[in-house]
Amino acid sequence: MMIKRIAFQLLGEKYTKLAIAWHQFITYLYSYLVPYKYDINKYLDTFLVNDSDINGVSTNPVDRVIYIFWTGDNEITPNRKKGIESLEKIAGIKVQLITPRNLSSYILKEDPLPEAFDSLSLTHKSDYLRSYFMHYYGGGYADIKTYFNSWINAFDKLDASPDAFLVGYPEVGFKGAANQGMPDSNLKTDLDKYWRLLVGNGAFICRPRTKFTEEWHQEAKRRLLHYTNDLNKHPAIDYFGKNEDYPLYWAEMQGAIFHPLCLKYHQYLLRDKALMPSFENYR
Repeated sequence: MMIKRIAFQLLGEKYTKLAIAWHQFITYLYSYLVPYKYDINKYLDTFLVNDSDINGVSTNPVDRVIYIFWTGDNEITPNRKKGIESLEKIAGIKVQLITPRNLSSYILKEDPLPEAFDSLSLTHKSDYLRSYFMHYYGGGYADIKTYFNSWINAFDKLDASPDAFLVGYPEVGFKGAANQGMPDSNLKTDLDKYWRLLVGNGAFICRPRTKFTEEWHQEAKRRLLHYTNDLNKHPAIDYFGKNEDYPLYWAEMQGAIFHPLCLKYHQYLLRDKALMPSFENYR
């Protein structure tokens, strides 16, 4: 610790950047030298023990639609509008905007939105809906950001791989792994070491009703139901749920479910860099 402290005093922010780059390199190398093997016995205290009963996957072509969500009644910001326009222009696939005005037409009678959904932050509402839509409808999901490439090849790739559950862009690094706030130390460590096996949270294409999507949606719903009383008492008071008494942390409804499932089912995931959006100046 003393050496690290001295190095930081001497190098300042350069030390931080070097440390991040070194950890990125070491974990990337480790993931090749020590290949990941999923072992449920390592994660007995996590939701990963809840296996889906679904057998096989649909061989039908995935619906050629990309869902994007704007969950508030507030006007879409100029930067977000530019993001939508970029996706509509370049994707080569129908883009379907879901808002509070048309959401109800997609909600199934057998799986209504839980009561606590209305108390979620706008971000967590979007998180919940992406698991819902990807499980029941499949197709694409995209964060509202700027895109630069067609999605047609990625859809083709998934259709041509009947055993695959989804295709997404490769996670950009260990800092993108959604293990912050994760209570299970084994899972947190493995997400850090094996981030190379993950796909990014921001854009992907899924087959509907797979083991992956069912476990994803069921865990998202379980968490929402678990927090019902706390959310009723302490609902989000802003877009991001930044109030101190809001009970969910940032990644709890999406990345903290999605990324562990990426590890569990890593052999059924495809990757395509073309789906990666810009992460700059999008709000």
